[in-house]
Amino acid sequence: MYCSIDKIDLAAEVDGQPIALQADHRKRDEIEAQPELSALFAMARIVNARAQLADDGHPKASVHYVVVEDPPALLREALSAAGGTIERADRDQALEKLGPANEREVGLIADRCMVALAKRAAARVGSRDLAMALRMLEDQTLANPPEREDDEEAYWVRVLELAALTGELLRAKYQGHWIQTDRAMVPFAFQITAGDSALMFPTNRAQRVIEDGADESLFKLLIAAEETLKRPTDAATGRLMPSLRQRRDVVLDEVVWRPVIADDAPTDLPIVVCGIDGESTYGMLRREALPKPPDRALDEAIANLESENVQCDEIEIGDTPIVVVSGSFYAAEKLLDRAFMRSLHRALAADLLAAATPARGCLLVAALVDEPAAIARFSGLARTRYDEAGGRSISPAVVLVSDGRVAGYVRGPGDEDREAAPQTKRAETSPEAPAEKKKGFLRRLFGRK
Repeated sequence: MYCSIDKIDLAAEVDGQPIALQADHRKRDEIEAQPELSALFAMARIVNARAQLADDGHPKASVHYVVVEDPPALLREALSAAGGTIERADRDQALEKLGPANEREVGLIADRCMVALAKRAAARVGSRDLAMALRMLEDQTLANPPEREDDEEAYWVRVLELAALTGELLRAKYQGHWIQTDRAMVPFAFQITAGDSALMFPTNRAQRVIEDGADESLFKLLIAAEETLKRPTDAATGRLMPSLRQRRDVVLDEVVWRPVIADDAPTDLPIVVCGIDGESTYGMLRREALPKPPDRALDEAIANLESENVQCDEIEIGDTPIVVVSGSFYAAEKLLDRAFMRSLHRALAADLLAAATPARGCLLVAALVDEPAAIARFSGLARTRYDEAGGRSISPAVVLVSDGRVAGYVRGPGDEDREAAPQTKRAETSPEAPAEKKKGFLRRLFGRK
């Protein structure tokens, strides 16, 4: 598919060097019928493939864009800006290297394409007013969201259409332009240039509108932009709050963060980042903007969780009672609130708890019993909530809580960084955690790091 933004079609080795191949099997006239989408998809696929290869230790690997006919001018321009190599599927040894990659050019082309795409999207829904067009397209999306697995093309086209309309509304009010970014799956962000500049991510929000429904809206992004510009976050006076994130979604060198357990814990465990809590926004803090030591800032952020009110409901799976914590944007982060977690120890009459933070605003907690089936059921619930969360997902991993603190994690055959057998590990970072006394399942599988 020409629109597989988040995956590499084929990875190969040529003369001992890794390359990625991204295929576009459409004919030239089909590409010309969708010029803006074709260019945006092509740049996104090359940028993302190169980033994935770089993460795998191959920063200089090539990305080939495989076409069946000579590409039209706009697609060729986009491929050149992204630093791709054209490969003709109908010819042997027909490679045309178009480098090097130029982020500024990618941004300029993305900006032109988003302007044209917004006009096309507005015309398609039948409104010249861009705000009305966005509202109508959102309503259509909520009524019948395109399923990514069933129709990948429709899914990503809708993401780009929603983002393009939002970008034009931002441009009309604040001025700005699209740029390349590594902080979005669709690697484009809108840079506001009026007054204090701000970077907005309409494609991320568009994905959440499709995946999470009515709780999300791109109009909330417009409100957030206004709040950011009128009341910019102040690291010295703003309310610091923690946020649990997937490690892969954060540029670790730029922000203030720490692992929930140990630095060498599996990568699917969430990390804690530090940011400023706004009225309708949350902004991660960059290290250079922090007026205090990072550890002190994170400790202050976690301490602020104590005043956050949440709702606790109890459900049962099998014979296992599970507490579902919700009712707050920071419900998942209550995992870090030691006083709150100690109250759950008492409520569940258990010294050792299993916990998971599958999604924003959701914390699952259960007494960890000496029974593999109960642990498996809890893990399955966490995985289901994670899979259903879409853009609000955090982590499906199950962690252990002792005396109100995260003290270890549970591994299973289906987990990332899997081990030979399911294991429960107690981290060395929790010296207060009591030793396991039983000789059942947990005793057999307990290991020290």
